[in-house]
Amino acid sequence: MLHFGIRGHEMIGLIGGATVEVGDPSGRDTERAELADGEKNTNESSISKQMERLLRNGIEYARSKGYKDIGPLRMVNNATWWKEMSFLGFMGTIGRHLRVQEMLKRQSVQRRITSEVGIGYNEFTYQALQAYDFFHLHKTFGCNIQFGGSDQYGNIASGVDLTSRLQFAQNLPRIQTFGITTPLLTTATGEKLGKSAGNAVWLDPALTSPFNLYQYFVRLPDVDVEKYLRILTLLPLSEIAEIVTKHNEDPSLRIGQHALGREVTDFVHGLGFGDRAHIQSRILYSTPSEGIGYSADEIIDAFENDSQLKEFPATEVLEERVVKVIQRVASNRSMKSIRELVNSGGVYVGPSLTRINDVQATVQPKWLINGRLLIIRLGKADLQIINLK
Repeated sequence: MLHFGIRGHEMIGLIGGATVEVGDPSGRDTERAELADGEKNTNESSISKQMERLLRNGIEYARSKGYKDIGPLRMVNNATWWKEMSFLGFMGTIGRHLRVQEMLKRQSVQRRITSEVGIGYNEFTYQALQAYDFFHLHKTFGCNIQFGGSDQYGNIASGVDLTSRLQFAQNLPRIQTFGITTPLLTTATGEKLGKSAGNAVWLDPALTSPFNLYQYFVRLPDVDVEKYLRILTLLPLSEIAEIVTKHNEDPSLRIGQHALGREVTDFVHGLGFGDRAHIQSRILYSTPSEGIGYSADEIIDAFENDSQLKEFPATEVLEERVVKVIQRVASNRSMKSIRELVNSGGVYVGPSLTRINDVQATVQPKWLINGRLLIIRLGKADLQIINLK
């Protein structure tokens, strides 16, 4: 949708507030469980906000890449028009133009008809409802293209067919309409990325933080990097080629993965979040030989509103034993576990990530970044940042 929008087309995000009552059989071996009204309303509101936020962030991301004449964004909910439609009204005006033999041919229907559980009338007619949605958007807003994942092929084809029939029946201008499907994202092993597959990436920052989203892409295998740079970013192909070339010179640096993580995080969460996640990643995974390499202001900005960033009076930290400071900022750790971590060489402090081996060691002023920021790394993935006041 964003690719169409940045080339001047109007984007229409459709929320299925009405069709959720029916359930889409596409890609399903069994009927979807009926949801309580409260859960439906929550899902409807969350998905609507999420889609709009993602697209508006995407528009700003596109502008940062030089796109100017971007089309408008419209969010609609099919409950708006279905609540005005009676069953008899639908059957009399719309149902007569639906062909059962075509509906039976749809893969989603065939798959369920031949299964042990079969298919209910509600799910069988789902494609008719989605088809009418497309006609309504075509007639009301001039929408001529519907697209979705490849599992939506049957529903989308039904929409194109019904729109053509209704144009003729209602004496409307005969404007050609189109359906486009895109393949579902898969891992290098061919597994679908989805919430039921155990490797989910959520767009909601409360479920997958910007840092964790960034880290997901940093951990991708090399074989996936170029594909995702092409699919999930707006980088010019020439720039992607340069990134891939540099990446292949030393894949251990994961140059391609870091570029991908920054771009996608900016797109999903807003401009600047990619750089913040990059700095967080570099600090968390820097080696003592590399050091931190960032100023106190850059680090504080990167960890703004993050639970890892804390403020304490300098008098409560400087010259205090390191183990006591750790206990104060990492309250989930016992003193015994902290001592064991120190004795095993798993505690690093300061801009040079100095290893602490003595449980009696005290915090030294030379460990502060710009004289006010203390970084303590516990093990491989626990980072504590203390801003001294």
